[in-house]
Amino acid sequence: MRQRAALIRTLAPNPELLLLDEHTAALDPAAAEKIMNLTKQIVASQHTTCLMVTHNMHQAIDTGNRILMMRQGKIVLDVKGEEKAHLTIEDLQKRFKESATALDNDRILLSE
Repeated sequence: MRQRAALIRTLAPNPELLLLDEHTAALDPAAAEKIMNLTKQIVASQHTTCLMVTHNMHQAIDTGNRILMMRQGKIVLDVKGEEKAHLTIEDLQKRFKESATALDNDRILLSE
């Protein structure tokens, strides 16, 4: 209930950009689903741009129209459109591991 109230208070002035940082992280699955449904409803009805930070890959795939994945402050994956429409959690995990390895190798090469 607190999360729902906080979300509604945030949207009262009808912002152009809504920043959500792990806004369902401490909730049980049923409450998280309610908050996500409310978020989608509000964003759609108010035509608000929303940037949602989450570690929940299901939410990332299911919500919005673009996924940016970051590692150590750098964008390692940018998926949208048709590519995002076919994306699975397994794909995200695999691509993150590939990106992480590439970054680690670059760091090793640059440190020598």
